[in-house]
This record gives sequence, structure tokens and C-alpha cells, in this order.
Amino acid sequence: MKNSSIILIIVILMAFAGCKKWLDVNSDPDTPQQPSGGSVLPQIQASMATSLQSDGGLYVAKYTQNWLTNAVSNNNTYDLQGYVFSGGTMASAWGMIYNAFGLNMEYLLESSAKNNQNDYIGAALALKAWSYQYGTDYFSDLPFYEAYRPDTYKFRYETQETIYRVVDSMCKAALVYLRAADGDPTNTLAKGDLVYGGDIQKWKRFVFGILARNHNHLSKKSFYNADSVISYCDSALTVVADDYCVPFDATFNDNSNYFGPYRDNMPALRQSNFIVHLLDGTILCDSTVSHKVNRDPRLAHMLTCSHDTTNGNGGYRGVDPGAGDPFSALNPPEEYYENGQPPTSDPKLTNYNNARKKVSIAFGDSLYVNPSRAAFGSQGKYLFKNKSAFPIMTAAEIQFIKAEAAFRKGDLGLAHTAYRNGIRLHFDFINRDYSRVRGSFSLYNINPIQQDAITAYMDGKNVKQSPATLTLSDIMLQKYIALWGWGFVETWVDFRRNDFYDPADEAAFGNFMSIYKGLYGGTIPLAGNNEGKFAQRVRPHYTSENTYNLDEITRLGILQTDWHVKKMWFSEP
Repeated sequence: MKNSSIILIIVILMAFAGCKKWLDVNSDPDTPQQPSGGSVLPQIQASMATSLQSDGGLYVAKYTQNWLTNAVSNNNTYDLQGYVFSGGTMASAWGMIYNAFGLNMEYLLESSAKNNQNDYIGAALALKAWSYQYGTDYFSDLPFYEAYRPDTYKFRYETQETIYRVVDSMCKAALVYLRAADGDPTNTLAKGDLVYGGDIQKWKRFVFGILARNHNHLSKKSFYNADSVISYCDSALTVVADDYCVPFDATFNDNSNYFGPYRDNMPALRQSNFIVHLLDGTILCDSTVSHKVNRDPRLAHMLTCSHDTTNGNGGYRGVDPGAGDPFSALNPPEEYYENGQPPTSDPKLTNYNNARKKVSIAFGDSLYVNPSRAAFGSQGKYLFKNKSAFPIMTAAEIQFIKAEAAFRKGDLGLAHTAYRNGIRLHFDFINRDYSRVRGSFSLYNINPIQQDAITAYMDGKNVKQSPATLTLSDIMLQKYIALWGWGFVETWVDFRRNDFYDPADEAAFGNFMSIYKGLYGGTIPLAGNNEGKFAQRVRPHYTSENTYNLDEITRLGILQTDWHVKKMWFSEP
């Protein structure tokens, strides 16, 4: 996917550079001088998932404790809220915005305007708005107005406040074009749209979802308007068929799920104790008694368990930041595995019984090594399959945004309804028939979650049964579950705007821990370069900005050692 994006950028640059004579004689249909929107859009959509997975999954997911590193005596920098400012670390998001989208997006907008293709213009503006929303929540200030100015290597950055307003404006412009395209028989968006197949109604719902995120992120601002957020949610994604999920064909490395066993990008990552205890009932029911009674039926579909089931929790285990897997030193040598499974007995493995207590890899229960590296197939679990579609936005998330806005407004009845709708929609998300999304694999484990199990959970202790008992913590913890494994940056936004900052600020941090109770099982380990604070932002691309745009990033203070622990604009009052 990345190589083809680079090739496309070269084609575009040549077209703008005045190579007309050469292009006139180049009539090879495999290398068109003016690519159609239907050939440009898929490259842009595909880059969304890979960027979120590579930067979000390998780094930000550790900040939010989706998963952590399994090494014993673990001092992984990102597990400890640290950051390494060098090379291409955490730079895929930058590459997506300014390379994979970049000139491809500008070309798509320009060519679509020339051809009066309102459908493509609307979709392109929607995706551009999404990319800058994602980018500013990740990096803070960004180049926008000068981002593609020709004949220069220096670009002015706009403030995060400005980017937020720009996103709002682009979304509203996208809606104008999408409405103009609605019902137009000349629309050709279906030819290039990997996600929605050209469905204009779903594109409009996606845009409203971006607006809902944009406005809800401002919950700490005096001008936060809960009614606007609720209104945007009401026009956004409503059912799982509206979910924006990027599919993977899984025929070779670059068109396979980044989290799948073929690409093998997660060999050292293990689910956290935080997500385990959210799903086993420990946190939401405030009890460690009888895990079977309070266990979430989603647990067996989202997480993996070990061979050893003597912990009273069916073998479901996780790791804590700074601790890793306490049993990983007892891992049986890989040569003893057969077809990805440990042997049932072997005299050479004297500590095998203890070794079985390890936290399993994400690809399957009782697996501690990748079962199918360099081989395609149906192996894997939940979002961690070669052909699992990857979510960018879901209807469940929208309902939790609505629930939070209603709660902040004081409308507990509406908040409670949206909260319960969000939970049910996440069950639907797991149970959805994804074969209709370019033949994607299902997310559920063997069979869908049965309705009686869903009903029992919804009527049980994990879910608040009345508006009067609902808390902000209930909403945000269920949202965390629904976004686990994919919505890393959104979860990170939620953390940061709820006082995820300085443990020395007891009042603020106490508020955060009252919402995300159970996030830390004991002491809070932090990396040495964090000044006792949590990570707040990522620096721009090291090579491009340090080499060519040094004056601008110096002006902004990006080179200061404490840049990554400074609060974002959206998280300040």
C-alpha cells in the first residue's frame, strides 16, 4: 500500500511539473496520466487503518493500557508513558496525513471539482477532515494552510484551536457536496469506495460522527455545547452497517491486517490486566467474587486465556505496566511447539506447568507464539486476523459520546438510554456478518454471542439499571471496552481531557482515577524522561521537520525536552 501511494504521488508531481509531451506519448493504460478518483480513493482509505494500527497499536495503545509488553522486569519506554524522539518513531500518522493523503487528496479534490463529481468531493473532504482531527489529537499543532505550498521546504504550523475549527468547516463543506450528490444518477463513488460502496447516506453519517468527536473533545471548554454534540450524534452512525471499517484482502503482506499473524507485528504485546478486569466483572461489579457470575460474554471473543485455569477466572490474565508477564521467563523453547501449540508433556520441560500460566498472545487461546507467520489463513482472534476489517468509527462509539454529552448536560434519562444502546451496539459489532465487507472474517469466536447471554449481561451487575445510578465512570469504562483494540487515539483523548496528567496533582489525578478506576493495580511507574507526568502528545516527523522545518518547530518549542508531557489545547479549560 505504501509503495503504490508513493508511485501515485510521483505521477501527480510529474503531471504538475509540465511533462506534457512525455505524457502525451505515454498511453499505457496501467500508468494513467490523470488517475481517476476511483483509483486514488482506495489508497487513501487503506492508509487510514495501517497508520492507526502501526502508530496507535504499537505505541498509543500502551499509553491507554490496551496492551503492554510481556518481558519480565519490563522497562519499556511506552509502557511507562515515555517517548523516544528519534528516527521514524510514531511517524506513520505524519506520513498518512502528508504523504498517503497529502498530494493524493489534493489531486482528488481538484480533479473531482473539474469533473463536477460532488460525491468524490464530499468523501474527500470528509476524509481530509478526519485526518486532521486525528492528526491534531495526536501531534497538536500542524501545518495546514501552507502544507502543500510549492517550491518550499518550510511550512507554518497552525494552532490546535485553528485545526479544530478547520475540521468543523471541512465537515460542513463535505455535507454540502454529499447532499448535492444524494440521488444523483451520475455518481461513480461506488467504483473506488472500499468502505461504504458509494453509499452517500453512510458518508453523511460518518461526517456527523467526525463533528460529534470534534465538539465532544472540547468538554473542558467554557463554550462546550452538549446539545450540539447530541444533535451531531443523532445524525451520525446508528447501526453497525454504518460502521466505518477498512477491509483487507489479505493476499500479500501490504494488503493484510497489520495486526494479523501473517505480518507478525505483535509478538511481544499482551493484553493488560485493566481490560481483563473490565470484562471479568472485577471493576464494573467492584468484586472479585465468582467471576463466572459477573463475566462479560464479550471476554471470550475479545481476549485470550492461558492453558492454566486455576486462577478462578478461566485462565484470563493480563500484564501491568512496568511488570510484564511474570511467567515469561518460563516460556518453553519454541522448538518444542507443534503447529503453534505447546506439547502436553515433555520431560525436558521441568517447569512446563508453571510456564502454562503465561498471558497468551492475541492470536488465540493458550498460544504463546505466533501460530502462522508467513502463512495466510483464518488464524487469529477478534481484530487480530489477517482478514479482519479494522474500525475507524463505530455506531457504539457514537452512542457513548451521546451518553457523555447528555450526562454532562444533566439529562440522566437520555444518558442512560444512550449508554445502554452503546453496549448493545458493541455486541452487534462483534456479531456482525463481516463477509459483506469484501469478504472479511468475523470477529466473534466460533459462534456469535447468543441473545440470552446478552440479555443476562444487560440485566446484570455490570450495567447500571437506572438513570439515577449512572456515573460518568460507567459510560467511559464501557466506551473503553468498545474502543479496545482499535480506538487508541480516541481513548487517549478521553484520558487527557479527564485529567490524565500529573500524579502530583492529587485533586486532578484523583478525578481521573475515579473515572478510570482499576487502571493501575498498584504504584504508577513512569519513564525517567517524563518529569513524573503522563504522555500528552507526539512530536512531528523527526526527519522532515528537524531537517527542513527547524526554525518553525524551534519557534513552537517542539524541541524542548518536556514537549511530549505538555497539555493539549483541548484538555485545558
